[in-house]
Amino acid sequence: MTSTSPSPSLDTAPPAEPGGRWNLRLVAVLIALAWPTQLLAAGGILGANATASVAQSFHTTQVAWFGLTLTLASTLLTPFAIKLGDLYGRKRVMLVMMALGAGGEALAALAGEFWLVLVGRAVAGFYGPFGALSFAAVRDIFPPRLVKPASGIMGSSVGLVALGTPFLAGWLVDNWGYRGALWFLAIATGIAFLLVALLVPRTPRYASAAGFDWLGGLVLGGGLTAVVYAVGQGQSWGWTDARTLGWLAAGIAALVAFLFVERAHAHPILDLRVLRRRPVALALTAGGLAQTVAFTLPGLAILLALFPHIPGVSAGLGWTAQHNAVVSVSWNLVMFGTGLLASRFLRHLDPRKVWIAGLVVMAFGYTLVGFFHGNELELALTSCVANIGSGIVVAGAPVLVVGVVSPEEQGLGSGMLNMLISLFGAIVTAGAYALLNAHSTVVDGTAFYQDAGYAWVFWLGALVTLLALALSLFIPPLSDPEADDAVPA
Repeated sequence: MTSTSPSPSLDTAPPAEPGGRWNLRLVAVLIALAWPTQLLAAGGILGANATASVAQSFHTTQVAWFGLTLTLASTLLTPFAIKLGDLYGRKRVMLVMMALGAGGEALAALAGEFWLVLVGRAVAGFYGPFGALSFAAVRDIFPPRLVKPASGIMGSSVGLVALGTPFLAGWLVDNWGYRGALWFLAIATGIAFLLVALLVPRTPRYASAAGFDWLGGLVLGGGLTAVVYAVGQGQSWGWTDARTLGWLAAGIAALVAFLFVERAHAHPILDLRVLRRRPVALALTAGGLAQTVAFTLPGLAILLALFPHIPGVSAGLGWTAQHNAVVSVSWNLVMFGTGLLASRFLRHLDPRKVWIAGLVVMAFGYTLVGFFHGNELELALTSCVANIGSGIVVAGAPVLVVGVVSPEEQGLGSGMLNMLISLFGAIVTAGAYALLNAHSTVVDGTAFYQDAGYAWVFWLGALVTLLALALSLFIPPLSDPEADDAVPA
């Protein structure tokens, strides 16, 4: 291990089981952690499918806030979730987050006014940082030799979610509108609460409750939120608009101020000494960039599938949502299967080599998608190649974090990875829409995208992946949790 956090563990979990082999209890714990973690991905898909129903139900032109409110609340709260997990144990904080998430979605489902829907979504945003704590909890709970495969399985199960959620979203929204999607999220989050409460054991505390850095959390969370908001709105406002530049400047100023605030505080909300270490900085940046591509590009590809095919006007494929769900089964199965296989290899091989191989395949795959995406067969074949790499990436990113931080720093590492994915996701999405708009035709106020725009979106994914690959080449050998006697289980 390169170094450890200055805060020693204040509360240790029960000792590891002899031998550290899989058993029914550990499988149940993994399911209990994976269900609510991947519910985040399912919520994104359900929310995207419910957006049109929200706009029509409330006759609003501000429907973008339906998703943006949750994203901004989640970004603001992530630093606090990381620190509170260290202070009170991750299980306790996760239970509070799930209770608030379920309540927020229920409030949004019951709301009769659009502003109250947004209030509910803001409360549901408390659930957003869950992934930052769940991957850290894997290291708290599992025997050292199972940390890497368990983390890999947790990450790769997003492929299984992507496989079934589009069908679920269509059924819920077609039959019950946006309320059906929100009620499903509320009930599923309630089930997740029970799974964690009943199956996940106590997790340790890693910090003293003295001197909580509220100011640091607000400055960091507010700065990140302002930047994400500016980037998210820049395409509609215009990149030179005073509002875009103002929010962006305010966010950057807050992030700079955060560096000085943390130096002056005896108990900083984020230990910046950890982030100054080269292996940590490289692993988090490369992991954030690569996972952004793996999570963002499939959503952008939905535009290609669902936009109409009008020769000379629109180069979309003109599929229905149901047809797109059927076709996408192929590459989502590939992603899930590859992730499970990678989880096995990550335990026995150098994780850096597995990770780099995944990046190479993902970059090559999205390059192919950019050239060949004109029909079902082309898109399925090229997307399967890309998702071989994506499966390795989503399984490998948590293992990268495990390999560069100590157990005490795991929550910080996972939380920073989540924050970077949010930030990079906003930037990549904005860049993708800029490319689409540069190759578009406007008819009756609606922009229809040309084939060159779709091609460049996929090539953008390949370029970002290559950037992650370049950074990954400089990551030094990773620590092995099996050799770390400090890991509680």
